[in-house]
Amino acid sequence: MPALRILLVEDSADDLALNLRALRDLDRPVLTECVASEPALREALARFLPDLVLCDFSMPGFSGQEALRVVHELTPETPFIFVSGTIGEELAIDALQRGAADYVLKDNLRRLRPAIERALRTATERRDRLRIQRALSISEERFRAIVENTSDWIWEMDLGKRLTYSNRSVADILGYPVEALYEHSALDFMLAEDRARVEAALPGLVADKRGWKDWILRWRHRDGSVRLLESTAQPLFDDEGEVSVYRGIDRDVTLRVQQEQKIRQLARIHAVLSALGNAVLRANDTQELLDMTCQLTVEQGHFMAACIGERTPGGCLALSSHCGDERVVRMIEALGDLPLGGPAQDARPAQRAFNEARNIAIADYGALSIAEPIRQEMAQVGVASQIALPIGTPPWGVLGLFSDKPQEFDAEEISLLERLTAEIDYARKFIAKSEHLEYLAYHNPTTGLPSRVAYRDLIVPRIERAPQAIAMADVDRFRYFNQSRGRPFGDQLLREIAARLKSLMPHGALLAHPSDDAFIFAFDHAGDLEAAMGKVDTILVACGEQPFLVEGEQVRARLHGSVLLAPLHEDTADGIERTLVAVLAEAQTRDRAVLGFTEEVRSRATRRVELERDLRHALENDGFELYLQPKFHAATHRLTGAEALLRWRHPQRGMVSPAEFIPVLEETGLIVEAGAWVRRHALKVCQRWRELGSFGLRLAVNVSPRELRQLNFITECEQLLAPFGGDHDLDIEITESMLMDDIAHSIMVLQALRDLGCRVAIDDFGTGYSSLNYLSRLPADALKIDQSFVALLALSPDTLSLVTNIIGLAHSLGLKVVAEGVEEEEQAKLLRLLRCDEMQGYFFGRPVPQAQFEETWLH
Repeated sequence: MPALRILLVEDSADDLALNLRALRDLDRPVLTECVASEPALREALARFLPDLVLCDFSMPGFSGQEALRVVHELTPETPFIFVSGTIGEELAIDALQRGAADYVLKDNLRRLRPAIERALRTATERRDRLRIQRALSISEERFRAIVENTSDWIWEMDLGKRLTYSNRSVADILGYPVEALYEHSALDFMLAEDRARVEAALPGLVADKRGWKDWILRWRHRDGSVRLLESTAQPLFDDEGEVSVYRGIDRDVTLRVQQEQKIRQLARIHAVLSALGNAVLRANDTQELLDMTCQLTVEQGHFMAACIGERTPGGCLALSSHCGDERVVRMIEALGDLPLGGPAQDARPAQRAFNEARNIAIADYGALSIAEPIRQEMAQVGVASQIALPIGTPPWGVLGLFSDKPQEFDAEEISLLERLTAEIDYARKFIAKSEHLEYLAYHNPTTGLPSRVAYRDLIVPRIERAPQAIAMADVDRFRYFNQSRGRPFGDQLLREIAARLKSLMPHGALLAHPSDDAFIFAFDHAGDLEAAMGKVDTILVACGEQPFLVEGEQVRARLHGSVLLAPLHEDTADGIERTLVAVLAEAQTRDRAVLGFTEEVRSRATRRVELERDLRHALENDGFELYLQPKFHAATHRLTGAEALLRWRHPQRGMVSPAEFIPVLEETGLIVEAGAWVRRHALKVCQRWRELGSFGLRLAVNVSPRELRQLNFITECEQLLAPFGGDHDLDIEITESMLMDDIAHSIMVLQALRDLGCRVAIDDFGTGYSSLNYLSRLPADALKIDQSFVALLALSPDTLSLVTNIIGLAHSLGLKVVAEGVEEEEQAKLLRLLRCDEMQGYFFGRPVPQAQFEETWLH
């Protein structure tokens, strides 16, 4: 034990010796020092730092009471014991009241040891109490600061529904000061329907001694608006174990719920748009198209009712199609034909939308600004809001959508609904053509130019009549226009390009539109290839020289071209198109405006055919291999799994680069069979790892766009994975851009994969165009940061900021983040600091065959 430091205040040498002798009885070593004056006492307290003071009561010039005062002044926690032969009972009591720990008479020094031990024990206990009290005070202050500064409403409510405590955040949430809430029942500011629900539930909760969690309740703000609060509470109990009060926390989730509602509404409208495309193909006439449109809008868009009115020859708006709530439909039918062109103040939304050629939205039919007869009429049939949208330019009809809830239609929703009416207008014009099936077969529906079928019928007679220069042209980055501005914009751009190309064609030339953004044109030409390329180049330059006017916007479009001579280079329709496609692909790769046919291109095309044949043989004879690239936990460097990569060892050429054979698999459709092969063999690898005792390692495989679009993709996955009941280690990686092509279909496929036990990762994240709205709806488990960002991570502050935001976004959505392409230690360190979850790349390990992977990482 450490030595006990005792300071003696004593002026008698004899008494000092007695005291020192008595101190020998203590069970621990003792260090002592003796003083006999106030200055010496003050100095010793500061220097010697005693654990205990023993003091004579009576000393000449310096009394024991003065010594007690000095000790309490400088070191109030130091125990103080009087050792004297002159102290009486009254003085002893007074000394104890002034703070002395004890007193011992000099003629009874046997009491000194227990007195010292008791005084030290009491001092220790007092110090512990003070420390606990200080810690408790700090904790209470910290808790009070947290409670008072949080943005959430923290409260306590007794069983009489009266608030017994509330923090100040309620003023920001509901607009009322805390004092105002104490004057009312805690539920007075809740909407009546929700209040009744809470009051009905409380007795049962009290009886069961339970609280509640994540209740969404509606409260009336001081300004009259409604706020949605997410409430969680737990009961507190009295001494008898009965519920006395409830303590809870309410969070304002109004904005979150509104955003979720908006996302659901947009998804419903997207679903209508998606389904309408199929409806157009099934519709035999305009009436069937309109009927299916109303049905889809109600079933997929979840509107209360939908109707379409068309202009009659007599200048009225007549109901031509409807679906939904019978009360609403009967009300609309009872109105009869609505005259067009009348006074605006007497017109209904459908009439105004037609007359003014603009959208008319009524967000709330219960608003006081709505005329009383119409308010009552709508209330009787349960309609709370409506939007009417004109169809066509100029309008030929109106689409009316009715909802049973008040609804503000924002710009994004209206934009989607306008796309819907544009689709209706386009489909009506399309179906109105007298023999639309024959028209589709021989004319491109977008531009009206001859289709691929017509081109094949027309090109051979031209070649037989005279030598031809035949060219193919496509629009550079056309997909960008479709994705950023919508299909109607892209279709209109194609029509403008087709019209300009037609005006630039030589007399008697053939101009066809076989597919997408590709055009084929042929003209008589007896010269050489260079001359033909010059003419084609002149046409394409003139076509793209001036901007195109599309929906009021000036758009510049550049065209690439390929040229061949027929019958010199090819003499069949299929051969011509196939060769032009190959030359055009090379022109785009080499960024050449126009490129002519060469034997080298033919040779590469031949090699491509041979490559396709060998790939088919490899699929039929199990000629592929799986290479595995390890993945590691970013923080612990623990192996978490691997990514399975397809490799092909050609019997004669050896290992073929994936960059060479994967595109061929994609273009030929063989990627579907190859993908199924990869999944089957990857699952076998997972099972082997479990047999080796390596549990918890996940193996990811990639799914291509073509596989995802297969109707039987999920069925094939179910047949492969269903026997495992979800207990397997196979994961799926799908590229971001592929998911965004059809968001509704992607959500369905990803959810089905997760139901089968797969974890889903969004690959190449950041290189596509996904929005937060779409990303938050995707049933995914992880994001993979594209290696192009990882490569610039340590070099570009902008890239570092972007990756930081991606990781934060993913974590806020509950997703893991995997970085691929990590090749340097500095990249790995930065990713760990940014709280990336997993990493893979050459820095950790290259893709290797399965046996080498297991030898390196599993043994």
